[in-house]
Amino acid sequence: MSTSQSKAAVGWLAEKAGRFKPNGHLLSRSPLSDVLEAESMLLGVLGKTACWRTLRVLAETDERLAADQLDALLERAEQQSATLEELRSTAAARTLLPQHSPTQ
Repeated sequence: MSTSQSKAAVGWLAEKAGRFKPNGHLLSRSPLSDVLEAESMLLGVLGKTACWRTLRVLAETDERLAADQLDALLERAEQQSATLEELRSTAAARTLLPQHSPTQ
């Protein structure tokens, strides 16, 4: 196999392998990775928060549920949501807003 055929084959394989990674970056992270990961974690924490809120309401009439423990879990989930939203918005601004270079 000639050198140009080898290079073409390697290029073809690299292009095909790149399709397996949804962000199109075979060996590096996509600029949107931080945004997508923060949004995914935020959605998980928001779901958990909704669960704690539901259980907290039920704790008013169900002695099997400890209201004070649910209050602590709810507070922690709300803090996690605030932290993740800050990380998400920072990553989104860094990734999606146009970068301005200083004028000379």
